[in-house]
Amino acid sequence: MLKLMAAASMAALLSVAPAQGAPLEAYGRLPTINSVDVSPDGSALALIVTVNDESQVIVKSLAGPVLASTKIGFRKVRSVQWADGDHIVIEVSNTAVIDGVSYFRENYQAVSLNVRTGDFVQLPTKAMDTVVNVIAGRIQPARDGQKPVLLAPLMTTEARNMQSKGSHLDLFKVDLESGQATVVQMGDADTYDYLASADGKVLAKASYKENQAQNNATWTMSLRKGGGWQTVFSTTEAAETPSLWGVSPDGQAVIIDTWDKETSLWRPTPIGLADGKAGGFVGPARSLSPVIGPDGVVLGFSYHDNFIEYDFIEPRLKALWPAFRGAFKGQLVALTSWTPDFKKLILYVEGENSAGAYYVADTTTKRVDPIGVAYSKIGPADIARVREIRYPAGDGLEIDAILTMPKGRGEKNLPLIVLPHGGPEAYDTTAFDWWAQALASRGYAVLQPNFRGSTNRGHAFKTAGYGEWGRKMQTDLSDGVAFLAKQGVVDSKRVCIFGGSYGGYAALAGVTLQKGVYRCAVSLAGPSDLPGRLHDEILRYGEQSARIRYRKRFYGVTGERDPKLREISPAAHAGAVEAPILLIHGKDDTVVPYSESQKMASALKAAGKPYEFVTLDGEDHWLSRSQTRLQMLTTAVAFLEKHNPPN
Repeated sequence: MLKLMAAASMAALLSVAPAQGAPLEAYGRLPTINSVDVSPDGSALALIVTVNDESQVIVKSLAGPVLASTKIGFRKVRSVQWADGDHIVIEVSNTAVIDGVSYFRENYQAVSLNVRTGDFVQLPTKAMDTVVNVIAGRIQPARDGQKPVLLAPLMTTEARNMQSKGSHLDLFKVDLESGQATVVQMGDADTYDYLASADGKVLAKASYKENQAQNNATWTMSLRKGGGWQTVFSTTEAAETPSLWGVSPDGQAVIIDTWDKETSLWRPTPIGLADGKAGGFVGPARSLSPVIGPDGVVLGFSYHDNFIEYDFIEPRLKALWPAFRGAFKGQLVALTSWTPDFKKLILYVEGENSAGAYYVADTTTKRVDPIGVAYSKIGPADIARVREIRYPAGDGLEIDAILTMPKGRGEKNLPLIVLPHGGPEAYDTTAFDWWAQALASRGYAVLQPNFRGSTNRGHAFKTAGYGEWGRKMQTDLSDGVAFLAKQGVVDSKRVCIFGGSYGGYAALAGVTLQKGVYRCAVSLAGPSDLPGRLHDEILRYGEQSARIRYRKRFYGVTGERDPKLREISPAAHAGAVEAPILLIHGKDDTVVPYSESQKMASALKAAGKPYEFVTLDGEDHWLSRSQTRLQMLTTAVAFLEKHNPPN
């Protein structure tokens, strides 16, 4: 039986708040801890923490003392991982245009922190080639003889334009001490991913080539053979393509996912490194995601079945996992980091009364010690009850949804917030959701429908969303409202809709394309002018690009002039609005342009309709900054409380 033993380390930083009603900022600020990585020898941890609204990296010995810490400045900290016992690689990003090279976008870079000396080096600082100092894919710590290096894909360009045929993605090895970069493998205009072994040997690459004449694309995987490449797998599929996951635990195969027509699933498939032949499918016939180590080895697969679960193929981990998973019965347990010998595991655990906490598990002593909580100001009393419900859509399709209920209130005639997820290829689970929990803490019931087009329900359910933007994807939401109202759980006259990205579109569509369902709508970064957006993307990416094929599939249109596109565009129906709208948008959004909310605001103003427009300065699509994330939440809640009072 596993022993749970408390640790006193980092108590001041990671203490849990008393069981009182938490203020809104407890939910709205970035987590106190949002990443933990264990060193290869298991003696230390690297953590991304938020201190005074600023992300920092802290390196801490398991014995107690802090070994190193650093502030990254204006850039956003995305990940942290140990490259070897002395160096930590920190991946950061900022939003910018690279003149003559790229459009306005999120640019990822890496830096190295020497734990012993405290030296801080950008990766790379220099290279023999003309490179754009932006990470363009997976990074892998490796060794060049005895020297630790980082393998990183960087764009090399002679024409100084990433849209030029003279540009290509090359794999570099970057010295962690000096930052010097050297080409390991030259690529071409179609290569977008590389896979290497821990000793730096290049094993495989993945390529994607648009076939303009056929309006589709060819995905290819090639193995490195001698001084050249051997194509071992190729497929042409306009809708979706495989992914290059990693190396099998025995080192004998590369694992990709390929389409299984019998089950209508993408399934893990080994491709032999020696002969290039495909083996049988690996793992259960269900939607799986890979668990990949920093060395590129696929250890197993994860899937959702109420909680995240695992099917490991690495023998040692497969044998170890059940006992540690079983120590947290009825809770979500995610494996986030591990030592190469699996003697130490980092676990992230969520439960009915926990907003999330990190633990270090010693697989030799069977001891599990807490590291710290994700949300330091949210205690058990601040967490609302969450459950899954199912209801029929208007055409009979079964929809599953997550229902969060406010604490201390009976399930009768409650005010409701419909909170559709983004994507739309995504899904909500019963895991801790700071948006939903924040709204429930104000007294609202919160409904998060996994409408048609969502993932994790199979291929047919996802494709049922094709052509249903503003149509059945929209009524799947209001059908959930009607279901709860019929049960008496919510008051149908006290319902608002609030969402981000696609969810923001759904919020706008709920009060433009539908009538009489919602008292108000809050759109965070929601698309509003679909013809204009499609036109701009065609100019940028091309009519036959994968992005445009994707848009046409989900919009259910043939092109930017298809009249059906205007039919489902909220900005085109601003005159039909009968409820107040709050528009919120990050000025640095590179996914849904800020102009989408500007267009909606202009249309509402011209139609004389009530609206508010809040700009989040310096914020991106993902609410990466603590201050603006809280600004979004407090502004939205104030608007909801004004137009749909919870009491």
